[in-house]
Parts: sequence; structure tokens; C-alpha cells
Amino acid sequence: MGYIEHSLGQSETLIYRAHFPWFYPAVAWIILAGTLVAGVLTYVEGYGWIAVGLLMLGLAGFLAIMVPLWTTEIGVTNQRFIHKRGWLRRTTQELQLRAIEEVNLSQDLLGRLFDFGRLELRGTGVDDIRLPPLADPIGLRKALQDGIAAAAQPRVVAVPASAAARQGVTSQPAA
Repeated sequence: MGYIEHSLGQSETLIYRAHFPWFYPAVAWIILAGTLVAGVLTYVEGYGWIAVGLLMLGLAGFLAIMVPLWTTEIGVTNQRFIHKRGWLRRTTQELQLRAIEEVNLSQDLLGRLFDFGRLELRGTGVDDIRLPPLADPIGLRKALQDGIAAAAQPRVVAVPASAAARQGVTSQPAA
């Protein structure tokens, strides 16, 4: 269970969870496998220290790509947008859906072909939130638009039975 699930309020539900494009982990694994092969070949040729250096370089490259993927969560609930980064040092950007004014999509030709792109959120009284390249940015944008529309609707709040009996009401609109 991640940060988003732990931070949900009592009446809050997760609508959408964003994901990174498939080629990020693919590139990381290719780097790791390539340096592993190069390290083994270098070791066989008798260059042990160079082989160790190649393996360390490959592991560093793999972790440089994968750690941000493992420690970033982006989601939309029925009340807010959440962007969390980091593991040991956590940074979050959260925005109430009612406060979002614009959701802008940036997607070039490769992004359209491979279904990835960036979203930029603009809200009232807050800095812009520019997201990293994500898979299915249109799905995230649709979830945000649906959430914004739902947040703009007046909600019905149940009145406790004892108060309803005194007032002769079963529910009342929320402010």
C-alpha cells in the first residue's frame, strides 16, 4: 500500500493511478544487461577492475532510472490530485480538484505513437504542477476532468436520524 492509499480521507476514493511509459524500465534493463555482458567479457579477457567498474556503472544507470519510477506516485481521487516523489525524503504536491483551472497536455509525434505525454496543471493560488512524461496522459486528463466535474456538483449529506425526525428531512444539500 502506497502513499496515496495511506493518505485517503474517510469519504475519499482513488479514481485513477498514473503510470510511466513502458520504455523507461525497458531502457533500464537493457543498460543493466548490456553492462553485465560487457563486464563478463572484460573479466574473461583479464581486466577484472574494468569489469567491476562496468558492472557498477550499469547498476548505477539502472538505479538512476528505476528508483524515481519506484518512488513516484501520481493519482486522482474523487476530491484531489496527488503527486508524490521520493522515498527517504518525500515531496508531495496535492491539489483540490475544485482548485484546478486548467489541464494542459503536451504530446509530440513520438508521444502520440507510443501513448505518452506530459500534463501541466494550473490551479487557483498555487504554483503550476508539471508532471513527468506518463503513459496514457489522455486517460489521466479524462480522470481529472471527470473529478473536477464531480467536485463541482453539489453533494448530498445525510442527516442523522434523530435530527431528521425533528426537522422532517431525510437529506440536505452540502454547502
